[in-house]
Amino acid sequence: MKKLSIFAIIAFCAIVMTSCKMYIIPKAINTVNSVSLEELNLDRKDYIVLNTITSEATINFTQTGRKIIIEEANGECRMVFRRPLFSKYYIYDDKKFSGIARFGFLSNDYEGKVRDIRDGAQPEYIARELAIYRLINACKMAGGDGVIEPIISTNVEQSGLRGLVFKTTVSAKVIKLKPDAK
Repeated sequence: MKKLSIFAIIAFCAIVMTSCKMYIIPKAINTVNSVSLEELNLDRKDYIVLNTITSEATINFTQTGRKIIIEEANGECRMVFRRPLFSKYYIYDDKKFSGIARFGFLSNDYEGKVRDIRDGAQPEYIARELAIYRLINACKMAGGDGVIEPIISTNVEQSGLRGLVFKTTVSAKVIKLKPDAK
């Protein structure tokens, strides 16, 4: 009986220790201001619209048994979550991570901190934030100061028996503020 209770304590400690590990996921984060024209309080002569840009992100989600795999379609990032026996929660498996998780936020979406992707394995948010990250990079490449009127659309499709594909498309107008006249 005594051996059984010691074994139970050791097993419990091992489970607690493995579930409390601190994992580091490499992240890259961008934020861009996104406001309506009314909020800008600018006249049309104060800025120019450079272009309308569009970006996309596709995330594949697969659940098999007690494992969830979330990966970017081009192999940019891959995360694996597993559910231990007798648990209803998935935990992040750091040994199976690859790539860099890239997140972008519009200022009205950003809460000041990045949601931890290990908490819920939510592929729709990862697809959205990756598409916005790419939009921000396209805005910078176009020489813009910000974007207006963003449109975000996410489509979900079945992929095989246990898979889903989340495809997010973001488009917005890139604006460049005119310098003050002297």
